[in-house]
Amino acid sequence: MNAQNPVPPSTEGGTPVPDPDPISDQIKQVRLAATSLLERAEKGSSVPDLAAAVEKAAGALKLAAEMEKARNQRAERVRDYVALLTPMITIIILAATLVTQNWQFLRSERDKREEAMDAQWQDAVKTISASGALSPGVVALQPFLRSAKYREQAHDAAAHVLANSSDPTFFTTLFGTALTPVTWDNVYRLIQLDRGFRARLDPIFAKTFDAAKQANDWNRLSLDERATRNYALNAVPVIASEIGGLLRTPHPPGVHIDLSGTYFNHGDWRGADLSGANLDNIQWNYCSLQNAELGGVTQFSGAILLGTPWWEAKSINRPFLDYLTTNFKLNPGLPYGPSNAKVTQDEYDAAVQRLQSQLK
Repeated sequence: MNAQNPVPPSTEGGTPVPDPDPISDQIKQVRLAATSLLERAEKGSSVPDLAAAVEKAAGALKLAAEMEKARNQRAERVRDYVALLTPMITIIILAATLVTQNWQFLRSERDKREEAMDAQWQDAVKTISASGALSPGVVALQPFLRSAKYREQAHDAAAHVLANSSDPTFFTTLFGTALTPVTWDNVYRLIQLDRGFRARLDPIFAKTFDAAKQANDWNRLSLDERATRNYALNAVPVIASEIGGLLRTPHPPGVHIDLSGTYFNHGDWRGADLSGANLDNIQWNYCSLQNAELGGVTQFSGAILLGTPWWEAKSINRPFLDYLTTNFKLNPGLPYGPSNAKVTQDEYDAAVQRLQSQLK
């Protein structure tokens, strides 16, 4: 770089540096133009030339003054905006800080509640598993039946506890709270509970059945076995009626209920739609099937219908009708249905004839 002719900072390195205030630069240019006009006016050879140059210089100076005034006004507006926005920005930052702190606090409290709920659930599981008396189990489960995190586990645990109890009061206390209302999404719990009762009842029925009398001798049972029998036989009709009630509602598309291996006693299945249901190894004792839809039943291997007037159904298919008339035709000396009604042979024959007339 030449020491006598230094390169201006704005052009050093070949890259011009932009003026931070282009209006100031324009004002300088206008003033320089006015000065040039005045200098030319001084050198002018005639009065008209001098007057014209002075007029032009005056216009240029006026323009420069107006530009400077506009710049000052804009600067004043900017200062006003800054003065107005500064407290607003401060308030916004403060609000954001408070919101963040509140969110962190709420999240911390939620985490603490979840940790406490986790600990309570573990304690509840221990109580349910270890308690000899089931009342503590009921108390332990109650908070979790409404918990978003543990609701499903709590309902499953309730069904398991109910299946293994022998206390009727316990069943009454917990069943309605934990397992109702019954929907197509949770009916599987009632079915599992019913299968649990059947697993406990089958050995009792086998132990008490007197082949010679074709009847059960309940005197063969111990006190604990009698308590189990009474508990299960009182609970099963409640379950049967709940499931029967659900089957009177429209089936979700493609949903077929699996009732295989279940046991129902004195249940109300009037008007139930059993289309597509799996009835393999089901046992219906003294249930009502009045106006039930049996036409769509194709799985019924090993089904047992004792004291159940199946001929009161609304519809049936030929394979199922042949199976029932072969294995469970009317026994005039036995009671039928939940009300233990007597049925005559003529009534039975007429009902079977009605079903046969509907077959294609």
